[in-house]
Amino acid sequence: MNNQILITTTNTIENQEIESYIEIISTNVVIGTNFFSDFGASLTDLFGGFSGTYQNKLQKIYNIAIENLKKKAKRIGANAIIGLKIDFDEISGKGKSMFMISALGTAVYIKERPDSKESSSKGNVANNAISFIELNNEVTKFHVIDKIKNKKLPSIDEWTYLLSNPLEEIADVLIDNYIVINPKYIDEKPEPQKLLFENLPTYIQNIDKNFTINLLYDKIDGESNLILDLLRMNKLFNSEKIKQLIKRGYISTAIECLKIDKDTYDENDINEMNGIITLFDELPDLGRIEMSKGLLSKSTEVFICPDGHKNNSTEIFCRHQNSDFILDCQLNIKGVSEKQIKEIEVFKLKVDTLEKLLKR
Repeated sequence: MNNQILITTTNTIENQEIESYIEIISTNVVIGTNFFSDFGASLTDLFGGFSGTYQNKLQKIYNIAIENLKKKAKRIGANAIIGLKIDFDEISGKGKSMFMISALGTAVYIKERPDSKESSSKGNVANNAISFIELNNEVTKFHVIDKIKNKKLPSIDEWTYLLSNPLEEIADVLIDNYIVINPKYIDEKPEPQKLLFENLPTYIQNIDKNFTINLLYDKIDGESNLILDLLRMNKLFNSEKIKQLIKRGYISTAIECLKIDKDTYDENDINEMNGIITLFDELPDLGRIEMSKGLLSKSTEVFICPDGHKNNSTEIFCRHQNSDFILDCQLNIKGVSEKQIKEIEVFKLKVDTLEKLLKR
């Protein structure tokens, strides 16, 4: 079988045996309506009631969608796509309109026929040819990488390319620019930052998961709200990375990570998740219990929280109040709040439930 991907709208391929059905694959190509901005000015292009310019541009994004679908098929070991379906639609929101083409099909592996070597050798020239789409994509790729290196953010047309052809080489820089944006003031930001804020979450979805997990978790520090949002949106729960956070002392962030989901769980996850629970159970004491002596009274035990506030020794959580008489600490001797303890308990219940489900 040559390196080409066969693609058909039917559920079978004539004279070919489907050896395995791999999975359903899909792709979406979203184009700004400015892509068709010259349509209104191209009425002279009408022939027989059709606009050649309009059709050419439709054909262009159709070809992009097909190429993207073929790339996905190759990545998962397929050599054919059956049941191809194409859908065109217009989407709008916040005063903006976008044009979207969706392509859907089933990736399969078809058995190599004995005579395929002969037919393959006859088609070597075609197989080694480069389509104009591949060429344009490579040119755009180098242009975008160079632009990011020069500390410039992608334009709307470049985001259209990136959402269909995500580049791992620039993900690090894009995320660094994304996490410093304050969502409260996004409407006041320049257009490139608005586009970054709107498109990066979708862009992240299209990158290899293991690459994204390593990149995002390693960027976590004390102020990681937007990173946590990206992890939650993309269901990037990772036990090993959470254990590393606990060992690095990012306890509050690690507890927030317990709320992240994962697409699927197996028995290995049970052991890894129990490892997280063990680390929380074995957290060292950051506060202390010590004797305190008053001026006219005997010595008494006091609980000093990790932030240095003194409490009655019977208190489990710090009861320190700020100038407005509001509890502003509430940490136990290990530096964990009552709310966080409850979140750990919810995680323990999740692990217990998962274990029971897997045993079924």
